[in-house]
Amino acid sequence: MLRVAGQQLASYLAEHAGQAALAEAARFDDFHRRIAFVMHDIKNLASQMGLLARNAEQHAENPEFRADMLVTLRNSADKLNALLARLSRYGAPAIATLAPVRADELAQGVVELLSARHPVTLVEREPVEVSAESGSLEQVLLHLVQNAIDASAADAPVFVRVASEALHGVIEVTDSGTGMSPEFVRSRLFKPFDSTKQGGFGIGAYEARELVRAMQGRLDVESREGLGTRFTVRLPRADAAQLIKNLAADAGEEKRVA
Repeated sequence: MLRVAGQQLASYLAEHAGQAALAEAARFDDFHRRIAFVMHDIKNLASQMGLLARNAEQHAENPEFRADMLVTLRNSADKLNALLARLSRYGAPAIATLAPVRADELAQGVVELLSARHPVTLVEREPVEVSAESGSLEQVLLHLVQNAIDASAADAPVFVRVASEALHGVIEVTDSGTGMSPEFVRSRLFKPFDSTKQGGFGIGAYEARELVRAMQGRLDVESREGLGTRFTVRLPRADAAQLIKNLAADAGEEKRVA
């Protein structure tokens, strides 16, 4: 009986040790994922700062450029501080609060920032206020436009469009670059840590989609190899956000009843 009890106790101890090892491995995996997301965001900030430094060499004597440079530096510092604050809640991107955001003005700022290195044009700018988190939406657009630039030839323009469609504000980013196959879009585009870029982290599209979802929106993509790609961000209009939320809740309740 003592032998059986000892075997049972040993089994429990081994199971406990195995669970502890799994929990520790899970914590390390979460840590590595957080670091990958942080490195991705820092890489984007470093790219913006590098662009600013290159432009400063040519336009440092221009008072308007210096004023814009100070604004950019202040925004970059704010983003770094926000990044530090987000470290404790990385995994699925969390949105603290949603507020009315002028999507057209935010898109204009992103276009002005990135058009210094590549032809980027805001082809339609309909005034539309969406329910979003300004920093997160800017992060999404920066990624989508930068991806479009990376996929395009040096002189191939990237087009951004902002419009209002029914209860949603829509932001489209379109390029005529390399495009993607249906299989890639279906199985790899939004798969984290799977990148076709040299030195890429493979999390930009995934994080963009998760941020849009966290803002109660949707990120769609249409692409054809050799023709180009169009990403579409759909977010509830600020004046219709509560109505959309109520409709979604009613639909969920009907589904549960059925």
